[in-house]
Amino acid sequence: MSRPVGRARRAFGSGDFRAKAAMCLLVLLLLFAAGCAKDGIIEDVSNVARLDDVPVKTVVVWHTYSDEENRIFEETVIPAFERANPGIRIEAVRQSSNQEYQAALIARASANKTPDVVRLDYAWIPRFASHGLLEPLDGYPGYAEVAAKTGDRLLELNRIGNRTYGLPLNMNTKAAIYNRALLEASGQKQPPDSLRTLVDVARERHWILGMSGLEMWQSLPYFFALGGKLSDPSFARTDGYLNGEDSVRAAETMASLFREGVLNPNLLNGAGDLWTEIYEGRKVLMMDEGPWYYSILLNVANPKADLTRLTVAAPFPSDGANGPIVGGESLVMTRGAAYKAEAWTFIRWMMRPETQTEMFGAGLIPTNADALAAAKAGGASTTYMDAFLKGIEHAYYRPPLPRWNEIDKRYEEAMEDIFLGTRDVRDILNEASAAIDRVLAEPRGASSGAGTP
Repeated sequence: MSRPVGRARRAFGSGDFRAKAAMCLLVLLLLFAAGCAKDGIIEDVSNVARLDDVPVKTVVVWHTYSDEENRIFEETVIPAFERANPGIRIEAVRQSSNQEYQAALIARASANKTPDVVRLDYAWIPRFASHGLLEPLDGYPGYAEVAAKTGDRLLELNRIGNRTYGLPLNMNTKAAIYNRALLEASGQKQPPDSLRTLVDVARERHWILGMSGLEMWQSLPYFFALGGKLSDPSFARTDGYLNGEDSVRAAETMASLFREGVLNPNLLNGAGDLWTEIYEGRKVLMMDEGPWYYSILLNVANPKADLTRLTVAAPFPSDGANGPIVGGESLVMTRGAAYKAEAWTFIRWMMRPETQTEMFGAGLIPTNADALAAAKAGGASTTYMDAFLKGIEHAYYRPPLPRWNEIDKRYEEAMEDIFLGTRDVRDILNEASAAIDRVLAEPRGASSGAGTP
């Protein structure tokens, strides 16, 4: 029993055996390492730095694009941007545009949380900027070049004090959309330029004009067209304008037309479906709506109707007064954005004429002068978009006021009282004017929390 042990000891002590053992051990270690790599000891290889890697920074973008707008944005615009900027990834988050969305944005921006870039309604920018939640953009490289291609009136909507907090990305307004069969039956060869003419036709035929609500966005075009005035040119006061004689007559006329059934009888109860009734029914002669009416309904999987055949779009009949409100969205950067340079790179990309031309395919009117000129020259005159492009030329620009929502709400409440008919119109407008002027008397500037880039 001792010999085998002795032989083993002698063999183990020999140099030849030690060399072979070391070689075997090395082979085993290499095989073990290869097996471990194959089995994924490193769980996410993509996170392991390589010599040829480009560090990727993620910019979170919140937006409220519709289905068709979102399709172009996510399938065309973002991939093109990421190919051109391999170090930047865009995380797009689609939201619903409402007061809850605005509240969520304010809460997150106050806590320096994402999003980094927001597509924000023009009317919301003053409120966000006044609370110091937005990054001024006018000090970033290339700003002057981008701004030079954007209309001054649009830029003004993004200025608070002496700083600019957003770049207008797209604009819109409302147009008049007619039931083609009723328009032709009325004997009108073209949509009328005067709302009063349209009222006479509707009254004579017992047809309906589809005003959809009492907010400024919905009712102000009718108020203006009938002679109403909202404020002085600089929007410093409404006294003598909103409660002036012309405005009293305009409001009384609107209320009278509502009681006659000429203005949408369902204004106060929210019933009815103007989007369908304008092409399917035989009562609604005209409604007013934005370009999304067509871009949404024409791009559903199975369109219910040929809207280009059954309807006619034309600029709202304003009688030479202010037309519908200019709406739209700007791109803003939140003060807590993690990667400000990269966020700015994306904002500049969205302002390019090529990008805005892509989005025009979904009915978004460009703000870049070159893209807008191309849209007008590129066959828009043969499509529904022509009505909106022409309507922009006479549209009403809201002033950049942090408390615009309060002003809009006070106007809407006054209109509701007027349409209910329970009090004197002049008294209602006097009260509304006084309330709005108290808001206007307060300072307009942004808070001092807004710094330089």
